Amino acid sequence: MEKEINMKKLLLIQPGAFGDIFVCAPIAKWYADRGHEVHWPVREKFISTIQYFDYVKPILLPETVLHSDWLRSDVMKILTNVSNYDKVINLADRGPHSTAQLPSENFEQCKYRLAEVPFSEKNNLVWTRNIESEDKLWSIINPPDQYVVAHLENSHGDRASMPTQSLPIIEITQVEHFNIQDWYPIIKKAKKVYCVESSVHQFIDGTLNQYEKDYFLLKKGPVQQGTRHTVSKFWNLSIIGENSTLRG
Repeated sequence: MEKEINMKKLLLIQPGAFGDIFVCAPIAKWYADRGHEVHWPVREKFISTIQYFDYVKPILLPETVLHSDWLRSDVMKILTNVSNYDKVINLADRGPHSTAQLPSENFEQCKYRLAEVPFSEKNNLVWTRNIESEDKLWSIINPPDQYVVAHLENSHGDRASMPTQSLPIIEITQVEHFNIQDWYPIIKKAKKVYCVESSVHQFIDGTLNQYEKDYFLLKKGPVQQGTRHTVSKFWNLSIIGENSTLRG
């Protein structure tokens, strides 16, 4: 009981989107493990994803619109409550504040620098698995004994080209009532994984140090060949260029 009274309240400002949530969840875990009660405000569409992280307390943001940019609007709403917290970590790259990202770093590195958390923690994603949802999704997808997993479309609807495969391809798409985490067993059992930089890619990147597999990063449609936005050392870059330029 005394531990709960002495626990420091931490406000994590990163109201979305899905990819950023998976990038920042290990930051929340880092502070929760060190005695902080981590509060994470998000809008309703992200609540079901956040609830898989039992080391945070999701805070539902009101739908009030304060700015045409939804992320800036949400940050503005969150900032009205900062006085209620012992520590505030603002990881949002858009808001009433100017960007804190340095020319020498990408957005992932920037968030971990601001949070004062080792960047290696990014690959230590922890969540509470919903076995019932995983099993239901497995039954719907009904994968064969051997297959390749691919996530080809980003949030803007841009699709990547998929290299020819000898095995069946299971494409990760949005399935109603299921979250990205529910795809974990299907991803884990696949012989290979092909993925554009996206929320799915960020989720997978958080778990890649758990097992051996070939992971190939694909080029998003509008992104110039030889350009990437992730720092991860786990992805095969042969399709977009081994010496690809890090952006973002």
